Amino acid sequence: MKIVITTKGTELNSAIDPRFGRAQGFIIYDLENETNEILSNEESLILAHGAGIQAAQNVVDADVSI
Repeated sequence: MKIVITTKGTELNSAIDPRFGRAQGFIIYDLENETNEILSNEESLILAHGAGIQAAQNVVDADVSI
């Protein structure tokens, strides 16, 4: 199972971002493998509209459960 956490940066120690669609990136933690990866959200940041929808699609494409 994978969990996503919003982040204000692109490093594992970056602060958590309270926003979703305009977060700079996401930390994806895989509970089964005990691994993590950073997923950039930069393409959503430049959108005038629909940033949340694009960010959600990126998370779904990464096979995140929570």
